[in-house]
Amino acid sequence: MRVMEITPHKLRGQLEAMPSKSCSHRTLICAALARGESVIEGLQFSDDVEATLDAVKAMGFARWTKLDGQVLVQGMQPGRAAADTPIDCRESGSTLRFLLPVSLLSGGGTFTGRGRLMQRPLAPYRALFEEKGIVWQESGGAVSVSGTLAPGRYALAGNVSSQFVSGLLYCLPLLQGDSQIELTTQVESEGYIELTRQMQARFGVRSEWTDMRTLIVHGGQHYTPARIKIEGDWSHAAFYVAAGAMGGELALCGLDDGSAQADRAIDALAKGMGAAVSWEGANLRVRGGTLRGAVIDVSQTPDLVPALCALACAADGETRLINAARLRAKESDRLSALCREFTAIGADVKETDDSLIVRGRGRLSGGICGAQNDHRIAMALAVASAICENPIHLSGFDCVKKSAPRFWEEYQSLGGVICERDMGQAF
Repeated sequence: MRVMEITPHKLRGQLEAMPSKSCSHRTLICAALARGESVIEGLQFSDDVEATLDAVKAMGFARWTKLDGQVLVQGMQPGRAAADTPIDCRESGSTLRFLLPVSLLSGGGTFTGRGRLMQRPLAPYRALFEEKGIVWQESGGAVSVSGTLAPGRYALAGNVSSQFVSGLLYCLPLLQGDSQIELTTQVESEGYIELTRQMQARFGVRSEWTDMRTLIVHGGQHYTPARIKIEGDWSHAAFYVAAGAMGGELALCGLDDGSAQADRAIDALAKGMGAAVSWEGANLRVRGGTLRGAVIDVSQTPDLVPALCALACAADGETRLINAARLRAKESDRLSALCREFTAIGADVKETDDSLIVRGRGRLSGGICGAQNDHRIAMALAVASAICENPIHLSGFDCVKKSAPRFWEEYQSLGGVICERDMGQAF
């Protein structure tokens, strides 16, 4: 079996933040729904982003081409049935959940996926669609929907995934009548809903909060083509913020200090744990410090948990990452995977139903661990190697391509010491 051998080393240097995956999905869908050509700069072709690009093309909503480092998206007005060929969402939850309701603009479609994707929660859509007369069928790992949505009231829970809200937000403005999205529980990952609304506004489509749980979406709107430069990815940058805080020294550029990305919170969280974090011009500079454990509510920023787990191992004392139950339905059961794999390299990590408890000791032993087919687990373990006494041997390291195809190149550019090895059948 091939593994990545990662030799302990502090990361130092300057890095341009990769383009935001969250912004990329949103930009591509808005561009696909626009009447005309949009120009997108800075798109990075990760597996997830390619899934959305291929999906909107297969559904007949858009054509796209690459030209001089830009992606030109020619949106086409929905009006014909989606292709009979199933839409392969690969392992992208955003692609699946965003496009299921969008497909109903043209009569519906059939969606498939890989890995754990089709096991991830879809029940809020099923209940909502069946209430609206949409036919929902599940067979052989595929989900099919057929029918058309009508304007009206859409009630769903706000604590499963913000992606359900975003999916509705894309299509409801195109209906001929006003709609209302009512969230029946406290909203989690609200920042991602706001990210969707901000991107829609750049394409000329708007919605309004009337209270903390109700969105009014006016019908009869249309998306206007736009030129968009994808901003830097705070979710990905979180791993380098952790690396800098764990005794390295990094300058991260290309990040927006005023971004609506929820994971923008990582700089304040790392600073609160004792890292030296500051803005120097357009660069976010992160240096090591005396790290302390903390209690962190991750209900609004679940994707930060892997990076925070690594950071907590370098801190003195107990860190509790609470309100994290939704992580059990990601690419892996992230709470169990983090507990198991970090324990394998010498960490003191315990899981509860909805949290991780990390008792930091400042050092880890290193050893054999696996990525569990989860890009964020792989990157968290790589970052944690900086405080290991011995190398780690990481299996499944290629899964980083899901979101960050250049991760290992970035890691080496900052002084990371890595080497692919064949550990044989016994590994």
